[in-house]
Amino acid sequence: MYKHGIYGERVPSEVKIEKSTGTIPLYVGTAPVFRTNNPQNINTPIIISTLNDAIEKFGYNENDDFEVYTLCGCIFAHLSNAIKPIGPIILVNVLDGSKVESEATTKTINLINGIGYIEDDLDISTISITDLDEGIDYSAEYEGNKVKIVVTASGVGNSIDISYKKIDKIVTDMEIVTGLDVVDTIYQTLNVVPNILVTPGFNSASVESALVNKSYAVDGNMEAIAVTDIDSKVVKTIDDAIAWKNTNKFVSTKNKTCWPRFKVGGKIIYASIIAAVTMQIVDSQNDNVPYESPSNKTIDITSMVVGQGQDVSIIKFNKIDANRLNEKGITTALFNGGKWVLWGPHMSNYEYGVTEKADEIFDSSVRTNIYLNTDFIVRNADIVDSPLARNDIDSIINTEQARLNSLVSDGKLLYAKIDFIANQNVDSDLINGDFVFNSDVTNTPPAKSITNKVQYVNNGLSKLTGGTE
Repeated sequence: MYKHGIYGERVPSEVKIEKSTGTIPLYVGTAPVFRTNNPQNINTPIIISTLNDAIEKFGYNENDDFEVYTLCGCIFAHLSNAIKPIGPIILVNVLDGSKVESEATTKTINLINGIGYIEDDLDISTISITDLDEGIDYSAEYEGNKVKIVVTASGVGNSIDISYKKIDKIVTDMEIVTGLDVVDTIYQTLNVVPNILVTPGFNSASVESALVNKSYAVDGNMEAIAVTDIDSKVVKTIDDAIAWKNTNKFVSTKNKTCWPRFKVGGKIIYASIIAAVTMQIVDSQNDNVPYESPSNKTIDITSMVVGQGQDVSIIKFNKIDANRLNEKGITTALFNGGKWVLWGPHMSNYEYGVTEKADEIFDSSVRTNIYLNTDFIVRNADIVDSPLARNDIDSIINTEQARLNSLVSDGKLLYAKIDFIANQNVDSDLINGDFVFNSDVTNTPPAKSITNKVQYVNNGLSKLTGGTE
């Protein structure tokens, strides 16, 4: 093919998306599904593993405003981050792609060789062009985040007036809470168990309460954690962040609370998303056992921001300031060791000097114990309703103890023992087929602080006078 001039060609990315088999976040939020062939993609959990999936199923475009389309921020952070692109993730869109504003918008667009573009989020079916019929005189389709108009009718000049209705992007907290209902049957729907629940951008007390409640009953009897954000659009200082958290009662052992928002180049992304991404990356490096905190792990951000609209500004603070947040159960970011890291190894219940329960101090302990229960449930599902004689009980104990021993030998637990205790299994319970196993575990604590004490002594002065030490 003869070429003369400057050309551009898109080459498919060769970046490998690492697939996690254990830690899978579920996000409920908004996406531009009106750009897809399925604008009615509402309140339906869909697994996304590639950018092509995201484009085809959710209308993803990396140039979108991630504060408007929160699920696009999730997609970008997981599949395009510079640390390690990782998936899969489960997305639940609550934005109705057929819901439009009541008033129509009219614009004049320029045409070049009969082709023009509308740079608006709109329902294509509402487009109207005077004296032209869709499908005969013109066609319209989304091309990226723009609507491409191709006019085939003759006699049309270099511009046309187009009328259309914009998408109504307003989403209520109740719609987010309704979207979270998919958690009730997620296992049977997708055959996976999400263990991180996130609603980035929706921070009300009612949404947080729904998140926490759902985290106790994933598909009925399994658990997850919630990751939430303090509203950094209005909360702009450390003191106000601490006060906001207390006022809104973000104090659950099942909630990891973050503040403020983060910036990735020119994009603003909620901290809850970055925290979930980091957990998935760290877990994937540990055979998907969440025994290691995501705190002090490298994250792909360039700064931290507060405010909204024209009032968005960068906020800076040091380790002392960051630790003020941490001691109140708030996770943040910190420029540490020449790189940006997530900073905060606690859940939102934590308060320094107050939290005493050993299994509630660190996020890694909370998540590991959830993992142990979910792992037990999934692996032993076939045993339910089978006869359980003493040799069967011993078989379960031996199998589970071997599993626990492997976690101890890997350092993922310090101690673990499973048993079938008589006083936990009284005759009336056994008659009704109710069996109880008890697992005692000691979680491996993170090194939250390491102190090297340096003390001056006179021992070396004798070298100056030629003596011995």
